[in-house]
Amino acid sequence: MVRDHLKLQVIIVLWGFTAVLGELLTLPAVGIVAWRTGLAAFFLLLWIRRRSLVGVKNALIFIGTGFVIGGHWITFFLAVKVANVSICMIGVATLSLWTAILEPLIIKGRKFRPIDLLFGSVTVIGVSIIYRSELEYSNGFLIAIFSAFLAAVFSIVNSFHIEKAHHYVITFYEMLGACLFASAFLLVKDGSIPLPDGSRDWLWMMILAFFCTVVAYSQYVELLNRLNIFTIKFAGNLEPVYGIALAALFFQEHKNLNPGFYLGSAIIITSILLYPFVRRSIARRTA
Repeated sequence: MVRDHLKLQVIIVLWGFTAVLGELLTLPAVGIVAWRTGLAAFFLLLWIRRRSLVGVKNALIFIGTGFVIGGHWITFFLAVKVANVSICMIGVATLSLWTAILEPLIIKGRKFRPIDLLFGSVTVIGVSIIYRSELEYSNGFLIAIFSAFLAAVFSIVNSFHIEKAHHYVITFYEMLGACLFASAFLLVKDGSIPLPDGSRDWLWMMILAFFCTVVAYSQYVELLNRLNIFTIKFAGNLEPVYGIALAALFFQEHKNLNPGFYLGSAIIITSILLYPFVRRSIARRTA
């Protein structure tokens, strides 16, 4: 169990580093996703080979989920490009709010809890403070919030997939779907898919595709076998913390942000970290 939790923290650090790589890469957001997922699918196919064969119905379901993942990553990297890593990470931190709203709508028998509404409202207050204080980055912030919405959708849907196939197989088809989605968009819009520019871009892309995608994403899906969604979501709340710390280390972004950003971020992160403890306390009293 300890090993699983340590593995989960490594995955979350890699997710936080993803935004930094998005800033380092010179490719546009859709190009990053096309190459990231295409290379990831290729690496996975080399690994799983014949095990990649699943029923047509399941393959289409996994690929369809990949379309949503592609949309999430496109908007994620677009938010990094339009704003910066820190703004993007705080926007993505609203994932918990979206999950609390969407779970009762998607999962049969799951009821909406008043505690979710309360903490969701606190999150909205933090978001509004950041939005007003960082108007220069408001568009990127809104894009990041929409990216969090898409992440909540595919995170919930993935919980239904884990029993249908091996986690590497699921990841392969989802990466294939995301690649098809991003590539089709580029071909329709520009008529071509841009190449990474130079050896440094290729290095960042390989790190992004292999470590931050194949390793991190497939291991996340595999952990769904042993850790419940609530535990994974709670640990995932540290992603914006890691991302902002890495952005400060690589780009010194902390020097360009207003006090309102830190106030709003503190409200969001504090509410996210307090939520599981309050929820457990209420559950015990009810029991």
